[in-house]
Amino acid sequence: GGAALLLALVHFYAGPFSPQPSLEEVVAEKAVAIKRATMAALKGETVTAAVKSRRFDADRGAHLAVAVLGGLATVLGFAGFARRESLRVAAGALCLGAGAVAFQFLTIAIGVIVLAILVAAALGSLGVS
Repeated sequence: GGAALLLALVHFYAGPFSPQPSLEEVVAEKAVAIKRATMAALKGETVTAAVKSRRFDADRGAHLAVAVLGGLATVLGFAGFARRESLRVAAGALCLGAGAVAFQFLTIAIGVIVLAILVAAALGSLGVS
């Protein structure tokens, strides 16, 4: 659990480790895609979304490692509690594992909310409401 939380914090403060597109590029791509889909829907055309395959990089590896280590700590904490091990150790494993997964989830959720706000602002400046 401690390793998962430490990895989540290091990735949050020191990451991302892989090259990322700039925020302007991401917002512009999303805004243009939404505008095209809206115009196609208004014309009655079908919208086909281009599916991009995501490659496995250091950032995805860090997210996966945090999830696996946090889940393992949570499961082992429950197992220790069921085997009547020390309550401090079992509760510590549960808190650290769940905290690591929750921290990672909340950082991703906040990022998605910020991106949605930026896309809405970009669409507003393009005249699409």
